[in-house]
Amino acid sequence: MIHLAETENIKIFATGAFLQPMKVKDLHGNDFWIWAVERFEDSSYYDGEEYNPKAVAGSLEELLVDEEIEF
Repeated sequence: MIHLAETENIKIFATGAFLQPMKVKDLHGNDFWIWAVERFEDSSYYDGEEYNPKAVAGSLEELLVDEEIEF
């Protein structure tokens, strides 16, 4: 379960990305907090090549798709 509403106005900036705290549950139902990318501001790189990742996707495969590549 993810709870964003209580933290929607809390954001920090790391080089190239805005991060937002997110509460998630582990496999045992325990809550813990992580920083999640809210949006990317600058170029990202993967294996030395420029890569423009998605911040949110419905699957791991969709998350890894470069947003600049047209199909």
